[in-house]
Formats: sequence, C-alpha cells, structure tokens
Amino acid sequence: MTARTVDAAPLAGGWVNFDTTATGIHLVDAAVDGSRLMLQITERGDPDPSQETLVRTATPVTGATLPAVPLADDMDAAEAVAFLAEGPLGSRQVILCGYLNRGLLTIDVHTVHTADPQIPNVMYRAHFYRSEGAVLL
Repeated sequence: MTARTVDAAPLAGGWVNFDTTATGIHLVDAAVDGSRLMLQITERGDPDPSQETLVRTATPVTGATLPAVPLADDMDAAEAVAFLAEGPLGSRQVILCGYLNRGLLTIDVHTVHTADPQIPNVMYRAHFYRSEGAVLL
C-alpha cells in the first residue's frame, strides 16, 4: 500500500489578517516544501510577559518559521483544506490550527508561556485573506 500525500498548494501564498488593529499574527507566508507547508509568521507587537499580552508596535516583528502538516477534509481528497503546526513563536509555544473557508483562511492560535507559569494560556482566532493585490501596511 502506498502512502497518499495531500497537496498543500491550496494553502500556499501570502495571507493578511483582516483586523489591521490586532496584535498577534499579522502576516502568514505559506510555502510548499515537499509534503509539508512552511509558515513564515509575522506578528504585530512584541510579547511583553509583564503585561500578559502583545504590545502593539508600529513595526511588525517576524516571529518564526514553523513547519505545518497539510490536512484534507476526506480520506479520498487530494487537496489540503487545513493545516496543523506547532513550535516556538517568540517566548511562547504555539499550536496553529488553520483551515480554508470560502477562500479565506482562519487560524486558531493556542499559546503557552512555558518559561513563566504566571502568564495564562491564551487562545484566539484570526481571519486572513490572500495578499495578492492587497496594500500591506
């Protein structure tokens, strides 16, 4: 039996957060690397553990590049509609669950501050559109 691969191409490209005032993930650049996605994450704001949130700064801060596993919505489907990624993002550990819905990308972001147990775990959801033709601020 041959292992099937899921084509990650539908998830590839640049994605911009709809909420231009939000801290957290601002841009996601997803590139196909074999059977995986590589996510270049850019955040807006710096993690400030003393305030337990991201502090908005004028200049976006590049967070990390994370490998992601592309996921299909059916065992017989060949194209990815979602991904799962986890790893370090700044001083936090994150789990990213992303999925396409009508051409838009939604990412559920789960963060854990392993270095400081006083900082609570956080979950937020962000919505992204493709950056092609978009004006990036």
